[in-house]
Amino acid sequence: MLRVATLALAAGGVVVLAGGGQAFWLCVPVALLVAALSRSRLEALISAAAVVAASALPLTGWLAVKPLPSPLLSLLVVAASVAVVVAVRERQQRERETLRTVALSDPLTGIANRRLLLDRADYEIARHTRARQKFALVMLDLDGFKGLNDRFGHAAGDELLCDVAAGLTHAMRAQDTVARLGGDEFCVLAPETDQPHTLPLARRIAETVAGASAGIESLHASVGIAVFPDDGLDTSTLLRAADERLLRAKRGRGTVQARRRAA
Repeated sequence: MLRVATLALAAGGVVVLAGGGQAFWLCVPVALLVAALSRSRLEALISAAAVVAASALPLTGWLAVKPLPSPLLSLLVVAASVAVVVAVRERQQRERETLRTVALSDPLTGIANRRLLLDRADYEIARHTRARQKFALVMLDLDGFKGLNDRFGHAAGDELLCDVAAGLTHAMRAQDTVARLGGDEFCVLAPETDQPHTLPLARRIAETVAGASAGIESLHASVGIAVFPDDGLDTSTLLRAADERLLRAKRGRGTVQARRRAA
């Protein structure tokens, strides 16, 4: 508020020194500036009103050099100008939020993308390091998805991926992050999950994927798991460890699979 008061007094001083009257309009750019710098509509209104008052009051009292031009018109012009600035700023904020959401989500399924997963993993590494806790990073892909995609078409494949994403999101906890890395490859980041709890987690994931086949045909999930800090102290190392175990699972060693036959 000190900044607003300083600008308001400066605007009032400039108007008085300029001789008042039509010089009152010199306060408008200052009113727009304080409105643009405000964090809310109410703050913008109060700040702009302070500038207008500091510029108008001297012209209506003993310091007046020339009378204030049409007080009602003056207030309307300043209010409309401030409203435009506030509306433009709020629209820009909404657009930035939309762009941020688009940048951090998978365009097909709407869940987190690789970029958001990496950001969350870095955050969880820092948090779990401080708390001396463990978390799990689970990578999975859909065995046989390419054949299903070729047989029923890309539209059916996309629908299946969306079903898998929705199923995983519903099956996981609120603090877990479900991400699509690309194609039929997904990843689940499970905070505060140590080694003994990874097998039940993997089974739940595989069963969820199997249940998402929507009657098309049997669907298999191969899973690879890495645990922080046992398997790595940074995100890239954890991802690499989980990916290597996923590849071993696909070859049939340590595979966690669930199947549901089509009706």
